[in-house]
Amino acid sequence: MTRQTFTFFFLSAFLFGVLLTAGCGGGGRPIPADMPPLFPSILTFTQEGEPLAEANILLHSDSKWSVGGMTNEKGEMKLVTNGYWDGAPEGTYKITVRKIVVVLNEETGDIIRQTDVIENQFKRENTTPLGITIGKGDNNQTFDVGKAVSINVRISD
Repeated sequence: MTRQTFTFFFLSAFLFGVLLTAGCGGGGRPIPADMPPLFPSILTFTQEGEPLAEANILLHSDSKWSVGGMTNEKGEMKLVTNGYWDGAPEGTYKITVRKIVVVLNEETGDIIRQTDVIENQFKRENTTPLGITIGKGDNNQTFDVGKAVSINVRISD
């Protein structure tokens, strides 16, 4: 039996919107009247010194605006607010990271195994050591999510 491994993501509605419109500067949508100024930022994520590709990133704050994105093959992501607008409002954020790797049966396409490769501390707002303050100036930063782990994720029927 031949197996093909590729990365698979569990996306909330927010992240699905980010994937569809990231980098589109709003995708032609009007900016809400109450949206604060947004500050551009590119965040880079590594794991064991290597780029962390295709990881879901969320920034958490007390703001009503959702900020997040997905890393590219270089481990970089451009911050996007509410899934449409480039940049993030000024403020202090906690950063959570998730990445699921899926092993498929190449012949049938059935999922054989799902593995979470990020340590638990980075996946929860109340335990993540990652954080950033966004504001005027250079907001670009690099973050490391520690060693790769292999946590089996239950496959639901």
